[in-house]
Amino acid sequence: MSDVIRIEQRLQDQPRFFLLSADEAIVLGFPFLFGLLAKKLVIGGVLAFILWQAWKRIKGEGGLEGISAALYWYLPSELRLTKSLPDAGIIFWRG
Repeated sequence: MSDVIRIEQRLQDQPRFFLLSADEAIVLGFPFLFGLLAKKLVIGGVLAFILWQAWKRIKGEGGLEGISAALYWYLPSELRLTKSLPDAGIIFWRG
């Protein structure tokens, strides 16, 4: 019996599904799956490909951090999910 302990070389790598990172596989898989269930496979495949390309572009330009920063700066404070953060329009604070 050989008790071999395998240590991953790159711990920061995302899990992969079908050679895609997990988030890209989800973005590509859900529209394709819904198209398959609705018997509209071609429409689901085209929509999945378009959303996948858009997601890759968003990820390359800043990812989720960029999206959350844009939502913080451009959404009104009433629509934001994080009510505890100060308003982005306030430039000077008076003490």
